[in-house]
Amino acid sequence: MSNISDGVRQQIRRLLGQGHRVGIEYANARRFRTGSWTSATIAQGGESTVLSSIAAILDEHQGEYVQLLGVDPHSRTRVLELMIQRPDGAVTQVSHAGVSGRVATAASNGHAAGTTHDTTGSIKQLLNQGYRIGTEIADARRYRASSWTSGPSYQGARESEAIAMLNELIAAHEGDYIRLIGIDPQARKRVMEVMIHKPGEPATLKFSGGSSQASSFSSHASASATSNVKTSLSPAIVASVRRLLENSFQIGTEHADSRRFRSSSWHTCKPMSATRLQDAIAQLETCLTEHQGEYVRLIGIDSQAKRRVHEEIIQRP
Repeated sequence: MSNISDGVRQQIRRLLGQGHRVGIEYANARRFRTGSWTSATIAQGGESTVLSSIAAILDEHQGEYVQLLGVDPHSRTRVLELMIQRPDGAVTQVSHAGVSGRVATAASNGHAAGTTHDTTGSIKQLLNQGYRIGTEIADARRYRASSWTSGPSYQGARESEAIAMLNELIAAHEGDYIRLIGIDPQARKRVMEVMIHKPGEPATLKFSGGSSQASSFSSHASASATSNVKTSLSPAIVASVRRLLENSFQIGTEHADSRRFRSSSWHTCKPMSATRLQDAIAQLETCLTEHQGEYVRLIGIDSQAKRRVHEEIIQRP
């Protein structure tokens, strides 16, 4: 089992200790490009049994990509995806402080994110590779249960805008856990999970260019400015709307009932033409009232590039 790094062993030990199931997927270079993975069978049991089984799979699939999976058996959702072998034979050395290679090392509950530099470096790498930036939020109780709520996402290509969005989110959720998600939009799967904020820790990320005012305003300035807006919406949602308007993006909304939400089949709401924050907030509140009992998400659209730059669920049943 010498080809399994200490970092990977620690991840496996953590997953088993939390009652999660360990899985393995593999793909050759062609299938990797299309995100088409094949599941391998792992002998379930204690740590030594699982490690022996994984070592055998790595030997059998030399010259291929192999990724480690952590699965919550209760919710049947993945809590970890981590590349542990590549065609060149390189095996991931898990770091709790950054990303390495095409697929980032993943961090889940119990593992802190890296330094400010590491986080911004991760964001830059994800954007350069065409990945989408997502977020998840959990209070202390939900964090212990690994029950995360989806936060705002960023689909643009500007590092400064992504940093600004994250700063706004952290400022609005200083008492919550926040993790950064890297998403491959073509394969529709996660390539990174890393914690970027814990309660009681410093709440500002710095743009790698040296300025924390990444999008011409700081997260704290935005948070204080939103307090002047009278609304039932959360400060994080108001901050997202403000950022979209200040960047001249078009605002839209979509809604879905529980059945359509499970199949990601959203309906577009009435177009929004507001250019002032208060008007946009009023239209959003009307939309939420009209679709009570449904999922509603806020959309940010770059009308010139004709693409989405933001998706954020702002209401749940």
